Amino acid sequence: MSDSQHDSRIVINNVRQLEHEQACTIVIQDGVIESITDDTSGAADQLVIPGMCDLYARLREPGLTRKGTIASEASAALAAGFTRVLCAPDTQPAIDNVATVELIRQQAQLAQGAQVLPIAALTIGLQGEQLSELATLQAAGCPAAGQADMPLDNTNVLFSAMEYAASFNIPLIMTARDAQLGADGCAHAGAMATRLGLPGIPVAAETVALARLLELCRETNCRLHISRVSSARALDMIDAAKQAALPITCDVGLNHLFFTDEHLAGYDSSFHSAVPFRSAADREALRHAVGAGVIDAICTDHSPHEKDASLAPLPATEAGLSAYQWAIPQILQLPELLGLSLNRVFEKLTHAPLRIIDGATHTGLELGQEANFFVLAPDELPKAPETDGPTISANHPLNIHTAEALDLAPLRGMVKAVYCNSRHQHF
Repeated sequence: MSDSQHDSRIVINNVRQLEHEQACTIVIQDGVIESITDDTSGAADQLVIPGMCDLYARLREPGLTRKGTIASEASAALAAGFTRVLCAPDTQPAIDNVATVELIRQQAQLAQGAQVLPIAALTIGLQGEQLSELATLQAAGCPAAGQADMPLDNTNVLFSAMEYAASFNIPLIMTARDAQLGADGCAHAGAMATRLGLPGIPVAAETVALARLLELCRETNCRLHISRVSSARALDMIDAAKQAALPITCDVGLNHLFFTDEHLAGYDSSFHSAVPFRSAADREALRHAVGAGVIDAICTDHSPHEKDASLAPLPATEAGLSAYQWAIPQILQLPELLGLSLNRVFEKLTHAPLRIIDGATHTGLELGQEANFFVLAPDELPKAPETDGPTISANHPLNIHTAEALDLAPLRGMVKAVYCNSRHQHF
């Protein structure tokens, strides 16, 4: 690939769209795609892909800037090909007022990384007691609402929230997690947790909470998105709900398509995830459900931490994996793992999330549209971890273990450039 720029005109030569054999040249004028024409100068070894949209990430700011900032994480997201990121509402303070929304939007504009879309806190302070002003937060720029990983124990409050959301057509992004079952757990309640003596999180913690969400969805007809499904039993329930035509969608965390509770052997805290990695059978069910369409989208579940967060004994470490650095090399392994084309894999990270948020069908890679895409070198080796890279966190198993040790294929894939928001950035 090469590109040239003259004033507000950008010409990108010798790239190829997914499922196209012919190389092409893309011309962007004033941020809008002016033309896409065949390029006969040679075979293109780099791909152009619509900008990805991450349905769930923690950017840590405001409040937890020792772990990450909007600037660091939005930049890391952009370098991984994500041009839009929905940020979780569990900041400090929570995203339950317009002032916090404005702060996040301003910081995101200054960062000039991925576009940041705040998820509104469903209840004030995520305390589960009093509803936030969801319509006001929606008008301020929150495309969805949710409780992050904080369970909502009060069914009356949840029912009112879903009625409120339905009346304003606000999608709810909810984690199926019971308030009591496995509340103190740090691992899937299976053989590995028993062997290690770790407090477990049973599958029932997910399915009991999910059953309540589905029944209230049936009652209120609100748009319900189940965030980061983890078990085969939950997938069966979601599939049945979809067959019954409930307005429900769901996603899976990228790392849940790779790792299981077996990876916790040796008390390895790099696999401590808020939504636990479950059994190999659950992982297989998740992989199958992506291809079958039961799972609509893939999110990163990005959760950056400072180094000190993982130094305690495993149950006392802070849950979460920092996903952006290794996202592309992992995504490029999914076609073989899932039995899908690369195009269909990326659809779960590009078009599907946008449809879930607002029903959008624009791709950012068509004539007349505002350019929103990235250039991928699929065979290039990823860069080694950088302590001074765009993200200040490095809490991911691939920063500790080799791909081979984790039963992964050799890592490959690098984002070379991103074009969005009428600007472009090379990496």
